[in-house]
Amino acid sequence: MKHLFAAIVISLFAVSFIFAQSGEVNIVPKPGIVTDASGTFVFNNRTKIVTSDKDTRTSASILNDLLLQRYGFKLEVTSKEPKENYIEFMPPGVMAHGEMPRGAEIYAMHVEPQRLRIQGFDAARFYGIQTLMQLLPLKFEGKVEVPAMRIVDGPRFQYRGMHLDVSRHFMPVEFVKKYIDLMAQYKFNTFHWHLTDDQGWRIEIKKYPKLTTVGQYRNESHEGSYSPTFKGDGRPVEGFYTQEQIKDVVAYAKARYITVIPEIELPGHASAALAAYPELGKGCASPDYKFEVKKTWGIFKEVFCPTDETFKFLEDVLDETIKLFPDSPYIHIGGDEVLKDFWKASAFVQDLKKRENLKDEHEVQSYFIRRIEKFVNAKGKKIIGWDEILEGGIAPNATIMSWRGMKGGIEAAKAKHDVIMTPTDYVYFDYGQGDPAYEPLNIGGYVPLEKVYSFEPVPPELTADEAKYVIGGQANIWTEYLETPAAVEYMAYPRMLALSEVLWSKKEDRNYTDFQKRLAAHLPMLDKQNVNYRIPEPDGLRNIVTNKASVSVELKPANGTRVHYTLDGSTPDERSPVYSKPVEVTLAEGEVKTLKIVVVNAAGRKSVVYTGTIVRGEMLQPDATSANTPGLNYTLVVPISDSAQNPPPQKGETRSILLNQFAQKIDLKQPFGVQFDGYFRAPSDGVYEFQIDSTWGTTLLLGDNRKLIDDAGTADRKLRSTVVPLKAGLYKISIRYDHRGGEPHFRFRWGIKGQGLRQAYAEFVH
Repeated sequence: MKHLFAAIVISLFAVSFIFAQSGEVNIVPKPGIVTDASGTFVFNNRTKIVTSDKDTRTSASILNDLLLQRYGFKLEVTSKEPKENYIEFMPPGVMAHGEMPRGAEIYAMHVEPQRLRIQGFDAARFYGIQTLMQLLPLKFEGKVEVPAMRIVDGPRFQYRGMHLDVSRHFMPVEFVKKYIDLMAQYKFNTFHWHLTDDQGWRIEIKKYPKLTTVGQYRNESHEGSYSPTFKGDGRPVEGFYTQEQIKDVVAYAKARYITVIPEIELPGHASAALAAYPELGKGCASPDYKFEVKKTWGIFKEVFCPTDETFKFLEDVLDETIKLFPDSPYIHIGGDEVLKDFWKASAFVQDLKKRENLKDEHEVQSYFIRRIEKFVNAKGKKIIGWDEILEGGIAPNATIMSWRGMKGGIEAAKAKHDVIMTPTDYVYFDYGQGDPAYEPLNIGGYVPLEKVYSFEPVPPELTADEAKYVIGGQANIWTEYLETPAAVEYMAYPRMLALSEVLWSKKEDRNYTDFQKRLAAHLPMLDKQNVNYRIPEPDGLRNIVTNKASVSVELKPANGTRVHYTLDGSTPDERSPVYSKPVEVTLAEGEVKTLKIVVVNAAGRKSVVYTGTIVRGEMLQPDATSANTPGLNYTLVVPISDSAQNPPPQKGETRSILLNQFAQKIDLKQPFGVQFDGYFRAPSDGVYEFQIDSTWGTTLLLGDNRKLIDDAGTADRKLRSTVVPLKAGLYKISIRYDHRGGEPHFRFRWGIKGQGLRQAYAEFVH
């Protein structure tokens, strides 16, 4: 018995175990080992908590606080072991003789009829408490019978993070604490706090008060460069955290075994700081350049100038920041999306390049980061930077946060640098989750719950030794379009629960269907906690391609939810038919219908509209072609009155389908015609939507003669779209726009139906 805990721990990491669910056991993230036992532990308000020392009394206090919050009572804490009906906290050394390292996050829970024991070190016992709270019901009615079982559990990754941008839209301290509470509930251990950016400086620096007296303010009267439809609500955006508030949040997180990592953006994304102290950019910008806190989104030329004055400023800022976050081993210094225009035009930077033997501006950035890293390392901390800091040479001790896919992380791991994987395609929680026609406004993209759950932080390109440098992963929430805590919650939950399992549980133990079942049991708790989570769609709602005259759509609503639907194009609400059996959809040849639903959960909250498109017809087969050159061919024709004198067509290659690329060649307000030819790559089997928003006439052909859009055109803007089912592969495509004079407008977009439209041209080749 005395080596049981250590032996089970060794087994946890040596072999794969099947998770055995017993009754209503729905733990998220999924534990490593759960084995059933006989009987039940009866928990009631007379249950005692047994502790042996100061550390275990801290665990007792944490459990009592959670019980008080949920049920309104605390349990008696004692050092004497009763005969039965008690919860006992124990360090692993009692059974494992110190074989576990002090910082280990592995816990063991033994639920027996007489007692419930949780073993582990401090953080490990905390995770055991979170598991225990998930074994207890939402409501307490006198007593709870917890099934007897044994759990041994620990995380797959040491870094399990959630990020929050408070620069674009400020979030109050109360919400930040709620965010941390929910992280703790699902066993995350790192909170990445994005405190500075172009649109606002949110951390008080006493030596430089204008960072907050100037840098916190902007007027929300912009048209964001990511979305021309978003203009804000006209109100000013402001807010910052005092140093006392930051200390409070850091202590609050520490009590929940969460480390807070601050991010101070440099050398780019610095507009707010430069608006406060413009002298830090004047060595690179023109003397009369006016810096301002940015009102739009995007990437800007404003950048810190690498002068001694700038480095002194940044060292002072980082010195105060480091003191506010004493327990964080890291300082995140950003390093992403640095435009080099000002540096290229700067005589100072050109002299710096010669003096430091830097061959280009990428190496200037590397010089900048290395100099900052040296200061941070001297303070006993390490830096984290976005994967752009690889450009020009990585700083010696830097950890890479790989966001532009996995490539940067792979490169860093092969160079033996620690890596945190946070790729946009899987864990950017500001990306959309459904049909943008119905979802709250967001930055775009499509990262549904199942996509998050499929995330694998360790890429197959790495060897076993290289994979050790992938220390974990993180989801990022950028708040350009998230103005309120409720908006953040809608994007974060329940996707955060899916990520918790990715980062905690063993890869081979994960199963999305099983996760969905357990997730459904957690949503009522999120309701009780007033979390504005996105209500998941029922299983079975999907796009369908059929060659039959009718198709049956079977949905699987979660327990306690109600589904209302329509098929006639109208928007469903609580008065629409209630789903009770499979929906029969009849279609004529070539017809397209959309099944629209709303879900009403057990708390009475209604979802946005979710859709599934049904198409009658055959899925088109791709063309056989060896085309692989990125982009399209174009033919540009400029007619004049005498056709005999028409200039020959201008031909070339292009990576985009935009008119402004021809502004240097022709007068865009005069009549002209342009045709783009090549191949469209359908990345997967699916129902695709193509859309053209244009003045005058536009034609879209797929294949040699399949006309998808044929618009004779007028001077009024016309929006045309079409839906077509495609197998994955390449399809010959031709897009022609005929302009008849005046101000032109032409935009081509495509996407999988229900996932949003995009102007992405990487899928075109010729």
